[in-house]
Amino acid sequence: MRLNGVLIKWNVDKGYGFVQLASSNQQMFAHISEFENRRRTPKVGDEVSFNLQKQSDGKFRAIDVAYVRETMDWFLLPIIVIAMGYIAAVGYASLETQLPVQISWTFALLSAITYLFYAVDKRAAQKSKQRTPENVLHWLSVLGGWPGALIAQQQFRHKTRKTSFRVVFYLTVTVNVAAVSYLALDGHEFWQWTERFDSF
Repeated sequence: MRLNGVLIKWNVDKGYGFVQLASSNQQMFAHISEFENRRRTPKVGDEVSFNLQKQSDGKFRAIDVAYVRETMDWFLLPIIVIAMGYIAAVGYASLETQLPVQISWTFALLSAITYLFYAVDKRAAQKSKQRTPENVLHWLSVLGGWPGALIAQQQFRHKTRKTSFRVVFYLTVTVNVAAVSYLALDGHEFWQWTERFDSF
């Protein structure tokens, strides 16, 4: 069960501080490595949520620390440009090649759905509830929802530290981009086959 608190002390040079529970005056040690968003510097007064971990000396420390009220950082802008740029590129390719125009709309819809799946999974992780299987997230990405996944990962700071997940995620991106490129540039036989199939 996640707890809420306020950062009451922070040593910028050493990268640690103390969080005070919202429900009491109890203070917990918190290290910068446990903050999900390390692109911004923690400051006194930040409202955070966190889990507790008991140390060998019997004391507790705050782990998996997340900011409760976090605005969109400017670093997210290039991520959005990349994600939306890919969907726009697919749309343009559908006008210039044999690629069906429906694909760009499908990718946009899948991206929105994938974004929501990540948001729900992030909330479930914070509340220690049932999680979305990673295979579901990967299938959504490989089918065309990876732009939404990319935005959600960075905005929610979710699924960004697990190496095995990141490797598979970028593999799904590669497979999707390669498949779309093939169908757009050299997919004549595939489209002829689908046309023959539709004629039955």
